[in-house]
Amino acid sequence: MKIIKPLMIFVLLVLIRELARSYSRLKDTWMKPARITKLMAQLLALIGCIMAAGIASAAGREAQLVINRLLTTPVIKAQPGFDTKLLVPSGELYDPLFMVPRDDSVWMNDDGKATDGHGSRILSLSLDGNISVLMGADKLLPVTGFDVVPDNFGKYAGQIFSLAQPTTGMKGALANHVIQRIEPDSHTASVFCTLPISGTAGKGIAGFGVDARFGPAGSGFAGHFFSITALNDMIYETSADGSCKPFADLSSLGSPAGMTFSPNGSVMLVTVSPGEIVSARKRPKGLIVSIAPDGKVDPKPVASGLTTPLGLDIAPPGFGNFAGQIFVTDVGDIQVPVPQTQALKRDGKVYRVTKQGELKLVASGFINPAGARFIGHHLWVTDINGDFIAGGRELPDGFLVQIDAK
Repeated sequence: MKIIKPLMIFVLLVLIRELARSYSRLKDTWMKPARITKLMAQLLALIGCIMAAGIASAAGREAQLVINRLLTTPVIKAQPGFDTKLLVPSGELYDPLFMVPRDDSVWMNDDGKATDGHGSRILSLSLDGNISVLMGADKLLPVTGFDVVPDNFGKYAGQIFSLAQPTTGMKGALANHVIQRIEPDSHTASVFCTLPISGTAGKGIAGFGVDARFGPAGSGFAGHFFSITALNDMIYETSADGSCKPFADLSSLGSPAGMTFSPNGSVMLVTVSPGEIVSARKRPKGLIVSIAPDGKVDPKPVASGLTTPLGLDIAPPGFGNFAGQIFVTDVGDIQVPVPQTQALKRDGKVYRVTKQGELKLVASGFINPAGARFIGHHLWVTDINGDFIAGGRELPDGFLVQIDAK
């Protein structure tokens, strides 16, 4: 029992700290009561776990490791020329993935809170990191990537289209994914289409969904919603008439993950990792490749030498001297899924790609960095920490980092 009393005191102090933080951070939002209730439930549950752990000191140590996972502040080291800021610490996000700028806010899909075949949330973040919920986890199939429908996509303009698992957990990850139509105003969601089996990788199953975006207006990609399924190494194209069909097969290169478009809209840029997306890698053979509007993949990569690249975006004018350069997250040795008590490698990094195609380190100390998106003159990077959409860990250990150019 010697370990129990200090741990209980520790958790109670944390509870007080988190309650104060919640009031401070969310004092102007309608979320406050729910947030307080959630914090109390989570932390009191931890106290219960610690008390039960008195049966054996090993169990007590495991409980302490879980607490440390939730409360440890990540140390992100910026390279010269950059600054980093922890915008949202662990404790509020489960598995933050991709982001869409929306005027004075940012929409984000956050995996977690799985229940009855549904899971993941669509959140709205203010520019200083305060969070509100647009769509709760009880309304949605698990969202992997999403975008807001543009005006050139028929009657659906202003709604949300997402790539989603058909159900929660690994069962959903390994099944043909769906395109989900979400109406934020009415808080409803429905299946727009199911992605067809295509290709030879992964038996052609459109599983392990990752990123998704609409093509930019005025480009050869305009009027279409593109989504990536890494199980069969495929990119799909969805049209307003309800058709969902294969667009590009990347199985000769590896598993695709993140996507963006060149500033002039002439090509799609996609990150690719050799082998399966969740496989371990010892050598940096990850790529960024370009794809034409007809689905043809350029055999010459835009960049190489990454380990497990995921999200990417292009720096706008005003981001220091780096305008036009690609910024990309690299997970490193991907660590999903892992036990809740397992210590995680902090080998995740953010790189930039010079106009000569060279990789330059921007920041290190991440764990599993996922999305990268420029929000004005700031680069936001999400980190899912120790979980992913099918992992089932249900720990709010994700975090959000802002990177600025000096």
